[in-house]
Amino acid sequence: MRTFLDRMRDLKKEEILKRSAEDSLEELREQALNLDRPLNFREAVRRKEEGYPEIIAEVKARAPGRVNTQTLDPVQIVSDYASGGAAAVSVLTDQNWFGGSMETLSEVQKNLDLPLLHKEFIVSEYQLLEGRIRGASASLLLAYYFDQQELTMMMEHCRKWSLEPVVECSLEEELPRTLEANPKILMINNRPIAAIPEEPSKTYQQGSVNVTLDWWKRHRKLRDWKEQPERVLISASCVDKPEDLQRLMEIPCDACLVGNSAMTAKDRITYLKSLRGGSPT
Repeated sequence: MRTFLDRMRDLKKEEILKRSAEDSLEELREQALNLDRPLNFREAVRRKEEGYPEIIAEVKARAPGRVNTQTLDPVQIVSDYASGGAAAVSVLTDQNWFGGSMETLSEVQKNLDLPLLHKEFIVSEYQLLEGRIRGASASLLLAYYFDQQELTMMMEHCRKWSLEPVVECSLEEELPRTLEANPKILMINNRPIAAIPEEPSKTYQQGSVNVTLDWWKRHRKLRDWKEQPERVLISASCVDKPEDLQRLMEIPCDACLVGNSAMTAKDRITYLKSLRGGSPT
């Protein structure tokens, strides 16, 4: 069965082909050579001592089955995120399904002094460079798209261009090869996006923070991986309430990625503060 991620991979290959006709891979490489080193994403999202997990707040206009905002104002949004205590910001740049753009990433970078995660359906070095040129500190790599050797190569491409690779697993079967590649940052997506049908429906919204907790309990190799120096574990999706963060404190989870609920909160600043034990909304 073809999945939504298969569909997105085909779409991204088409987009790269069109954009590379104007700006070649070599031209992007030349631009990236002259850039200053970005802010340290991994250090920003590492959990501090015994405190709450850090928050990565996401700029996302919409998702399959839902609309977060009719008019995206990234400058105001990231200002709220920073005031609410976010340690980093994720910017989803896909236009077709999520209402983002590379211009949104650039605009956020110009108006924010926090590390940025470029969240895309990344299948090539070309996209890594596009994000790097626009201010990204880290790039999301979906384990679904790569075997172990390919994943290792993509992680090397990231590091070559001073990007932190953030490897995401959304299916348990992806975990073994990801751990063999030994990323420094692992993101567990509580929503099984790699199993979503090619034509997504309301099932895109399913998921629970229990996924991160259950994987941690079941997989000794995951626990062994985390014991290595400088390893960062992120729980993404379905982290909406203070209780979710409190449950993630049961394991050494460094950070959580909060998207839809942060975008739709009436008061984003108060909402983000409430997640980490501040005043409730």
